[in-house]
Amino acid sequence: MIISVAGGSMNPIKSVTDFVGIILDRPVKENVVVTYRGHGSTDFKLTPSIFRKAATRENEHILLRELIAAHPEDFDRDTSALEMLVRMQHFSLPTRLLDVTMNPLVALYFACETVKKRVPTSNGKTMRKDMDGHVVMLRVFKRRVRYFDSDTVSCLTNLARLSWAYKSKINTELELGEFNESTPIKRLLHFVRQEKSGFLDEIEPTDLDSIILVKPKQNNKRILAQAGAFFAFGLDEEIKSDSVDRIKVGHIVIPASVKGDILKELDKLGINEKTMFPDIERTARYITGTLSSRDAATKVLRRSSK
Repeated sequence: MIISVAGGSMNPIKSVTDFVGIILDRPVKENVVVTYRGHGSTDFKLTPSIFRKAATRENEHILLRELIAAHPEDFDRDTSALEMLVRMQHFSLPTRLLDVTMNPLVALYFACETVKKRVPTSNGKTMRKDMDGHVVMLRVFKRRVRYFDSDTVSCLTNLARLSWAYKSKINTELELGEFNESTPIKRLLHFVRQEKSGFLDEIEPTDLDSIILVKPKQNNKRILAQAGAFFAFGLDEEIKSDSVDRIKVGHIVIPASVKGDILKELDKLGINEKTMFPDIERTARYITGTLSSRDAATKVLRRSSK
């Protein structure tokens, strides 16, 4: 359930300038795409939310249907499982998608989220400690990149509609013919054909074991604002370190002590809560926070002038 690390960690940064310097200094081959993800804590793993708990993993098909049943009007225009999962991700429902960004500054913003963790102290008690964050750089071969209308993406995302009883019986070690004649795959083909009526009666077993970078439609304000993309996970929840197609991962550490300063720098560059979450509620919160900061600064100036 964790993407294997290949590429290591880098020295902590202290400013946006430090961060941009690291990004620009790393060469990128023409056959590689680099994506980014920000974690408020270095403890966070590269695991899709649906796989983080057994309860959600084994009830994925129920979560999907329950949300659509409760709010059908929100899914009226969705024509594929990918579009439904993207919308569910937007509303914080656990999915088999892992969101990333093509913009490193967006990832830096999310890496500066305040995360506290209880840690033991020398006197045997515990204290809440601000955690360091990190920006994760994921280098992907272009052959692993697909667009929203890909057949492989349809197969991976429609796994979400299969019950756990079916998913747990999928055997990708079977020969191609036997694999496609198995009951779980016939059920999966049924779902895939609902969005692609001309889909052939054949799914490659290796496709279901893959993790693919997906470029979605830019028809969602948040995806557009965050330069978003997704990794779609199949049955294989971990990228094996000995795979020739592995995703190479590197980390840039953001010390907890500089998160606030970096957020201020990002704000000057137009990267803030208002621009990352372009809905009225988050904009209102950003405006309120800005006014509170100004008020605090004014009080400090008044005290210093007395």
